[in-house]
Amino acid sequence: MRSFKGSHRIVLHDIEYRWHAKGNDGFILIGIWPTNNIGPNIIGNLKYHETAVDKGDGRLTSAGDQIVITNRIIRRIIEHAVSECGYDPNVKGAELDLMTLDDVIRWDDAVRASKATH
Repeated sequence: MRSFKGSHRIVLHDIEYRWHAKGNDGFILIGIWPTNNIGPNIIGNLKYHETAVDKGDGRLTSAGDQIVITNRIIRRIIEHAVSECGYDPNVKGAELDLMTLDDVIRWDDAVRASKATH
């Protein structure tokens, strides 16, 4: 049984999935799995796509406006896995690693984080 702790819920085509997204060094790691405990995990990653700001000394820093993974992005990933990779949540199989998704799914309308000001 897969753990639901810290995961989010999405239902697509009458199948319930859980998902999580975790920041990593340079990208966001995404994991998706059907709650029926039959279908394999789907994994992939997206870059942060944050705006780089010149610090004035030749170095760049993040503006803090990285993309936020939401159900809209997850829906697109699942739809891609089903239509382009033959993923079936009702069939046992090996984990589906979609690898880098930046050029595969639409993310340009993603919610953006805002940098906290103190």
